[in-house]
Formats: sequence, C-alpha cells, structure tokens
Amino acid sequence: MANTKQDINDFNRRIKNINNPRNKSYYDPDLKMHIPKRVPRDKIKKPKVANDEDIIGPFLVSGIIGAFCLAMAQLLRVRYFELIETTPITIAIDVMAGLWFLLVLTALIKRNSWGARFSQMVGVCAMLAAGHNLFWRWPEQMATIYTPEYAAYIERTTQPPSVVIGSTVYNF
Repeated sequence: MANTKQDINDFNRRIKNINNPRNKSYYDPDLKMHIPKRVPRDKIKKPKVANDEDIIGPFLVSGIIGAFCLAMAQLLRVRYFELIETTPITIAIDVMAGLWFLLVLTALIKRNSWGARFSQMVGVCAMLAAGHNLFWRWPEQMATIYTPEYAAYIERTTQPPSVVIGSTVYNF
C-alpha cells in the first residue's frame, strides 16, 4: 500500500513539474534527459529546398510514366477491342484511356504536381508520335505484347527512325 502511495506522489510531482509555466522543458528521470514542452514548427517541418541539380531526373521519370500509360491504353485498344487501324477515333480513344490510366497511376504513386503533370503529358505526346519505333527496335517482343497483326500493321505503315504527327510520317 505504501508503494502505491509513493507511485502516485511521484506521478503527481512529475505532472506538476511538466505543468509549471516557468519550465520550457522538464527532466524525465526514466529517460534521463530533458524533454522540451514546446517544439517550434520550423524544427518539426523543415522547408523544402528546391535542388536545381535534380530537375531532369524527375522530369524523365514522369515522362516515362506518361509514355507507359499511353502504351497501356494502346494495348487495351489492340488486344481487347481489336482496333488495329490508326484513325482519328482510335487516337482519341488512346489519348482518353491513356489520360485515365495516368490520373489513376499518378494518384496512387502521388506524382501529381503541375511539373509532373506537364512532363507526363510530354511523355504521352512522345509515345504518341514516336512509340512505333519500339516495334522496329524489338519486333518479336512487341508482337508478343500487342498482337502480330498490329506489329505487321506498324511495320507496313511506318519507317524505322520516324515520327508521326497527325497523319504525316517524318523520317530521319
């Protein structure tokens, strides 16, 4: 019983020491250290420092994410809807599905700042214009991923190092 009374008195003494308005910190005998009562906000949250050296890396990663989302939209169109011909309607389907994939994926990985969105759109446009070059670089793998008919269509309608803008193919 006496031990319980001593524990309660020790507890009350600690609370009184913590609540004392003159103390900015208190000494905790169990931890054997001074514990501050209030911590300034700048010590809790340090301001973010913009590092000029790390601009290209995140830009490229976001661009690759955008290109990946458009590739998934094209895969969906070719594999499941079996729309092989490239028409303005299929391009619109690719872009809309790619943007939907992009919104979902970037919400999941929390890459949705304005700069990231811009570089993701650059990736979508780059994949839309030059994604067919992947079929020329790795024809067997792309025919396996998409369909052999789509790979044959791409090889029939484009040249190896080229860019497609609208319906015009520019060769390099």
